[in-house]
Amino acid sequence: MLNATRKLTNVLVTALFTVLAVVVFIQVIFRQVGFSFPYADELSRYTFVWLIYLGGTITIRNGMNITFDVILDALPKPVWRIVFTLVNLISCAFLAMATVLGSNLAWVNRVQNSSVMKLNMGVVMLAIPLGGLLMLFEQISFYLRKMKEANASSEAVEGEEK
Repeated sequence: MLNATRKLTNVLVTALFTVLAVVVFIQVIFRQVGFSFPYADELSRYTFVWLIYLGGTITIRNGMNITFDVILDALPKPVWRIVFTLVNLISCAFLAMATVLGSNLAWVNRVQNSSVMKLNMGVVMLAIPLGGLLMLFEQISFYLRKMKEANASSEAVEGEEK
């Protein structure tokens, strides 16, 4: 299930990035010839919002989210485990809060439409809870993977010492 979600997220991020690049490129070209594509600003803005929240899952999956790796790597393994766990608990709490508050935001804005494209703003705001939930799953997966790697490396070191 997680792999299918990851593949779908990758496809959506690629598609959103492509749409964003094409729309902005077309808008630049049209402005040079004296015409403005009326939907470009709104479409690029909402595409970018979705791109950020779905793309965040990829950064967490690859361990590229903001952490203090230099500090963490300098810690002894027992202290590293505690600090790494604490950092991940804080990240998970933030992502859970973003998911809940984003759901509330999407619900409140479900009755509003965007000014130019008449998109339902609830659907636009749905990027926040969906992205938050996906990032939460990826954060948990990342934490479990790193702890497993840390345990495996500790066992390998202990095996070499014996």
